[in-house]
Amino acid sequence: MGAFSRAAIVLGVTLAGSVAAVFGADALRDAGYLAEPGEAGAPAAVAPAATPFDRFIQASGLQNQATAANAACGFGESLSAGESGFWLVGDAPGVLGVYRAEAGEAHVLRSFTASADNLVAYSEYGELFVQTGDGAFNSRTFVLDEAGEVIFTEPLLERARIALTCEDAQAAATELNTLFRASGPAVDPIRSGLNAFVVGDGYEDWVYPRVDGLVEACAPAGGVAALEDGRTTLIAAEFDVDARFGEAIYHDMSGESLAGSSEPMLYLTLATVHSATEHGEIAYYRAPLSWTDLLAGDDVVSLIYRYEAMEQVGFSVFANGSRSHSESAGGVMDASFPCADPQQAVEILRAVSAG
Repeated sequence: MGAFSRAAIVLGVTLAGSVAAVFGADALRDAGYLAEPGEAGAPAAVAPAATPFDRFIQASGLQNQATAANAACGFGESLSAGESGFWLVGDAPGVLGVYRAEAGEAHVLRSFTASADNLVAYSEYGELFVQTGDGAFNSRTFVLDEAGEVIFTEPLLERARIALTCEDAQAAATELNTLFRASGPAVDPIRSGLNAFVVGDGYEDWVYPRVDGLVEACAPAGGVAALEDGRTTLIAAEFDVDARFGEAIYHDMSGESLAGSSEPMLYLTLATVHSATEHGEIAYYRAPLSWTDLLAGDDVVSLIYRYEAMEQVGFSVFANGSRSHSESAGGVMDASFPCADPQQAVEILRAVSAG
C-alpha cells in the first residue's frame, strides 16, 4: 500500500467450521467473490486431474480470457499450491480474479476480484501490479476441500493493488490492459494511483482509524475521481495513537533527536492531479497532536508548531499508475491545505486532540 494511507478492516464475521451450507456458490457470487455465469466464450471443462483450486475457480464453467497474461507471467493453466494465476470471465465488463494458492496441503486460496473495467496494470522494477481505478478488490481467503468446496472463509484487509512476481511483467501488463480497455471506459491511471493511497495494500500494521468527517468537511464529494485538476485536496485523514517521530525530527531548542519517540499523530494525505504533465503528487504529513495553533482561514486550514515537529513525505504518481519511492522533506513548522469548511475542520481536529 501506499506506504502511508491505510484502509479499514473489511467488516465481516470470521466463519468457523463448515460454511458450505452457508456460503453456496450463489451467495459467493452475490457478494462479488465469484464470477457470474454467462454466455461469453465456450464452457471451460474442468479436467479430471484438476486441483481443488481449479474446481473452485472454474465453477462458473466459463472460458478464461486471461490466458495470454498467464503465459507472459509463466503461470500454468492449472493452479497448484504455491502458485498464482489470473481468471477473467463473463461478458463485458467481466470479472478478473487474481488468485494465490498458498503452499502446503490445506488448500488455502487467497482471492482478489474486481470488475475488469475498474482495473489497470503496470510493470515496476520487473514486478507486475494490478490496481483498481477506484475502491478496492473484493478480497477473501478460502479453505477448500479436495472437491474444491468451501469449508472455511474469512475476509482479508482491503487493498487497491496486487503485486505479483512475473516472468515478463511488461508483456503481462500489456495483455491485461488490452482486456481492461475492451471491457469498458478506460481507467485513469493517475487517479488510480492516488486512490491506492486511500485504500491501502492490505497490511495490518498500516490500518488506522479514520478521522471522521475531516475529509468530508474539506474535500468535494466523489473522492479521488472528483479531484479538480491542479488543486491540492485532502483525500485521507487517519489517527495513530502509537505513532513515532521519524529520523528527521529534532527539537530545535534542545537539539535533541526525537526519532523513535512516541506521540499520537494525525496522518494527512493530500493529492494533486496534473493532467497536462501526466502525473500526480501525494503530500503526506505526520502531524503530532501537540500543535501550537489551528487556524481556519479563507478556504484553508493551517497547523502550526513551535518547532519543526511535523514530517512531510512526498510521492509522485506516474502516467501508468505506478508510484515513486517516498521522499522526506524533513520536519516543518507549519502546513496548510485547502478546505471547503475550515471552521468545521478545525473543530474536528480540536476534538481529536482533546481525546
